[in-house]
Amino acid sequence: MPDSHQQQVLQLFVRHQPRTRGFIISLMGDFSAAEDVLQETFIVVQAKAADFQLNSNFLAWVFRIARFQVMKAQSQYKRAAERFSDEALEALGASAPQEPFDELKLIALPGCVAKLGPQARQIVDLFYQDELRTQEIAQVLSWTPAAVSVALSRSRRLLRECIERQLRNGAT
Repeated sequence: MPDSHQQQVLQLFVRHQPRTRGFIISLMGDFSAAEDVLQETFIVVQAKAADFQLNSNFLAWVFRIARFQVMKAQSQYKRAAERFSDEALEALGASAPQEPFDELKLIALPGCVAKLGPQARQIVDLFYQDELRTQEIAQVLSWTPAAVSVALSRSRRLLRECIERQLRNGAT
C-alpha cells in the first residue's frame, strides 16, 4: 500500500487527469496515442511521487513529465513529419493554458479545419504544422507579413466560430 505522501500525489493526479489528458492531446493531436502517453505519465508520476513537494505547483510538475512522455512517444513515430519538434513541445508546454481544457473543442477542430478554404488551410498548416513564422509564411506565399497576420487571424476566428457552432448544435 502506498504511503500517505504517494497517495496524496496520486490523488492530485486523478483530480488533474482531465487537464493532463487535454495537455497531452494538445501536443499530440492523436487521441489514442494520447491515452497511452497519459498512462505512461501516470506510471512516471507514481514512480517519482516522492520527488514532488506537496505544496508546490502540481500541474507544472505533471505537465513537465507529460511533455517528456510525449517526446518519447513521438520519437517512436515512423513519420517524423507528423510530430512537433522537441523545441516546439517545450514551447507549447511552457505556455500551457491555465484554463480548464475542453476536449469537445478539440474533437470539433479537425472537422472545422477541413471546412476552411484552401488558402486559409494552407496558412494554418504552415503556421501550426510546419511551425513557420509569419515572415517565413509571407516569403513562401509571396505575401506581406501583415497580410499573413490578417489571414491567420481570420482563420482562427473562422475556426473558433465553427467550433462554437458545432458545440451549440451538439454535433462534434
